[in-house]
Amino acid sequence: MPHTNYQLSCAEMDQFRKQGYLGPYTLCSPDEMRNMQPEIEKVLKTDAPDHKVREHNRHLDHRLIHEFATHPAIVTRMAALYGPDLLLWRTNFFVKEPGAKEIPWHQDFNYWPLEPPIIISAWIAIDAATLENSCLQILPGSHRKVVPHVKATSEMAFNQMGDLGFIDTSSCVNLEMQPGEFVLFNERTLHHSDANCSDKRRIGLAVRVIVPIVKVLEWDAPLHELVVIHGEDAVQFNTR
Repeated sequence: MPHTNYQLSCAEMDQFRKQGYLGPYTLCSPDEMRNMQPEIEKVLKTDAPDHKVREHNRHLDHRLIHEFATHPAIVTRMAALYGPDLLLWRTNFFVKEPGAKEIPWHQDFNYWPLEPPIIISAWIAIDAATLENSCLQILPGSHRKVVPHVKATSEMAFNQMGDLGFIDTSSCVNLEMQPGEFVLFNERTLHHSDANCSDKRRIGLAVRVIVPIVKVLEWDAPLHELVVIHGEDAVQFNTR
């Protein structure tokens, strides 16, 4: 993973403010990510030390996942957008095997125990993410309003979904990515992925980063902790 210049231009920062997302960018080459896939698959077959959700917060017990989540290609860009002090709150693998359900249109902050809800996410493609195997889809500019969420229908992977009466999907962007690419988006940017009707698996790793003034109201597991990934945590709101 060679170092390069990860600083954002004024145009990129303006795009994030107006559209709520940036990317795709390169974290590593497709070949490098494919070479690391066996280790990632091994992680997903083991329980974490203190909880049984294998896709959840594995940066806390596996170095490779920690290295992904704290890579300068991600953290440097996040710091340009959210300031110098950043805390890694959570990581999640999203594994969509063939036949996996649709993830509905939603705004992430609706589900999260954070106050105030100020979060930036990176979504890293572990496998190739294409229209065929249900790549991430996003609505530019949708972060500028809060959409009510309602009970999801049975064909959805989540229990709640954005109310489609308040969502215009005509400007939807398909974020197709090669292994090793990632995008950035904020806590209110509407996003979605279709059911995986292909015969190809699609794994993504989401990295959730907050600023120190954000209070975590509920912890994911007994050993869950925040990791300072840029600057410092002078506020110490979340000392346990």
